[in-house]
Amino acid sequence: MNLQEGVIWAYRLILNREATEEEIANHVAGWTSAQDLRRALRRSREWTILMDRAGKPFQERHPVDWHEGVLWAFRLLLRREPSAEEAERHLVHNDSVNALRLRLLATREFEVGSSGSMAMLDFAIVNAFAPFPDLEPVEGAFRDMLGAITRVAYLGQGWHGRAGYVFRSVPRDREPSLHGTSEWVGTLRSVLEARDRFTAVELGAGWGPWLIASRQAALARGFDDERIELIGVEGSSDHHAFMLDNFRTNGLDPSRYRLYHAVAGAKDGVASFPKLHAAEDDYGAFAAFGDEAVGVDRMTASQHGELEEIPCISLDTLLADHERVDLIHIDIQGHEEDVIRAGMETLNAKARRMVVGTHSRAIEGHLFDLFHANGWVCESEVPCVLRPLMDGTLALYVDGEQVWRNDRLDGAIAA
Repeated sequence: MNLQEGVIWAYRLILNREATEEEIANHVAGWTSAQDLRRALRRSREWTILMDRAGKPFQERHPVDWHEGVLWAFRLLLRREPSAEEAERHLVHNDSVNALRLRLLATREFEVGSSGSMAMLDFAIVNAFAPFPDLEPVEGAFRDMLGAITRVAYLGQGWHGRAGYVFRSVPRDREPSLHGTSEWVGTLRSVLEARDRFTAVELGAGWGPWLIASRQAALARGFDDERIELIGVEGSSDHHAFMLDNFRTNGLDPSRYRLYHAVAGAKDGVASFPKLHAAEDDYGAFAAFGDEAVGVDRMTASQHGELEEIPCISLDTLLADHERVDLIHIDIQGHEEDVIRAGMETLNAKARRMVVGTHSRAIEGHLFDLFHANGWVCESEVPCVLRPLMDGTLALYVDGEQVWRNDRLDGAIAA
């Protein structure tokens, strides 16, 4: 084995940069296996802040030997030697370090044998969109790293201080943030795996943040708006108005998209939903169906005021005209299990990936059983956080996140 090439490729593939001459010399003299080298780099301070640097493309300084690169990519990332056929297949014309890394990390082999190294895949997926654009701040709003604009008026006072801010990357898990790392990674991976078109659905959409974010990601990967379809379902009339405004703020005509003032349900019909009356930071309201609404009337009246009747749309109806949906983001305050269970046959046939916001440990367990029984793969799970109250009860403090992939649908990343 060429030990010097091993060190060079370890820095390229794991830390996304070139090693210095001193680093090369030190590691060549001090390590005995690819596993030892990988372990040493993953214990570094640089590794812990790698996601903060995801928007930087790889800048090569040493000559690139792609044959050595493929060999060391297998050794460092998959912990084995490639077969002759694999080595030949991965010698790709006009290849890049980012593409080689992503091809191997996005395999089922890495996923199963990662031993806690999934942060490398998270980085590779986000880094596939590098370099992030140099963005100008927007008054009264903040921007994500791909350019999507969010007006702070949609959110509580705690976010108003972010007006004019431009985020440079995705957050690391449990950092103070509006969205979780796994939500971002699942969304971006959906874009990377899309085919001729990209279709995203957001249920419990609020102001439609994931529709706009996924559209920005699709544009960055070369899709035009004619090949991007966005579908949003939101029960609050005020928040539905925010969604329409959010589309206009981001340069889109909302009338071109299916943006429903409705709720997602197990079956088509009518549901009751509270009128929030400009309570812009309250995104915890939920729908009531049929007989449920009788008991909910009193509870919601004290919290939000009156209820209004709005359409309820099942997944079967919502996806009837689609052969493939790349991303479904669902956050409907506790009704996720009922809606997903009722639409599971349709999801199995048409949905590539689901990002699910969860609101209790019971729901998380039921979803795990449901998806697993239907052959879906769990890409990420962040359990919800509960906090005790003075009366001895537990209250939901932070929503959980689950990301599920349906391998019935083709999803190889075209890196």
